[in-house]
Amino acid sequence: MDKKKKSCTFAFTMKQLLIILMVLCCPCKMEAQDYFTVMSYNVENLFDTIPDPGKDDKEFLPEGEYKWTRPRLFKKLKDISKVIVGTDTVKPCEVVGLCEVENDTIMTYFLERTQLRKLGYKYIMTNSADQRGIDVALLYSPRRFRLIHHESIRIKTKKSTRDVLYASGIMPRGDTLDIYMLHLPSQLGLDEAERNRRMIRDRILNHADSVATKRNKPTIIIMGDFNDELRGKRMAPYREHGFIDMTEGKKPGSYKYKGDWGNIDHIMLRTTRTERMESGITSMPMLLERDKSRGGKKPRRTFLGTHYHGGVSDHLPVWIRLSLK
Repeated sequence: MDKKKKSCTFAFTMKQLLIILMVLCCPCKMEAQDYFTVMSYNVENLFDTIPDPGKDDKEFLPEGEYKWTRPRLFKKLKDISKVIVGTDTVKPCEVVGLCEVENDTIMTYFLERTQLRKLGYKYIMTNSADQRGIDVALLYSPRRFRLIHHESIRIKTKKSTRDVLYASGIMPRGDTLDIYMLHLPSQLGLDEAERNRRMIRDRILNHADSVATKRNKPTIIIMGDFNDELRGKRMAPYREHGFIDMTEGKKPGSYKYKGDWGNIDHIMLRTTRTERMESGITSMPMLLERDKSRGGKKPRRTFLGTHYHGGVSDHLPVWIRLSLK
């Protein structure tokens, strides 16, 4: 080989080495197709403006105490859709769980009359015996989460409460993901509410154990509004069943009560995966406002009492990303 050819070969080899070094040394973001994002959001009393026979929704009608009108409804829907799109700036979340959604009308509005219509989401939801008609729902991208089964799980309690939505589907790399979307009873009612929360918790944990025995490598999520910070002994039953709280200690918190931030919206994860996982709380500027009485920031609510305040929700969304590598 003559000197000219040797020189060209050496130059080409050095170029290849430089490219390899750049790829190895530069901190690059994970490509969109390499992770799977799940989000949970309590959207604060998302009612339509139409009377629902058999449900106590009269407060959220145009003539009701909250003066809930179509312009206010559609503003809220558009704001929530901005939050869903803005939580992951690279690609849409594959699965979005929603608490405090009234019915199919609301979900249809979401998919047809907001920017979500361009994203191809489908939805499933419960039809609970809750007196106010409040339910939970899942938006999902059928291209990235192939739904194979879903059902409502109803737990019989003395006072009718919200059903739990269970769904299983296939993620892009072929693994099955099982999700439980719930909205546990509030702290109102004290002892009875606590008993109901424990009853629902135990039923779901046992159901999850049964599902895990059918999976080669189970990945199971329990998420939603737990109405509890789940510290210490309250978290112990979840740990005993192999769950970790992916939102524990995340800032600023998902809910602010009497000036203190807390995490009452959780994403519990049980998995055999060893890949990288991330989680967080969405705190976009549009979701917050100055807390004049307590200091710092607080969620910008839709209502202050019965007064229309124009915000999105009294909760912040929580999310988790699973690596698919």
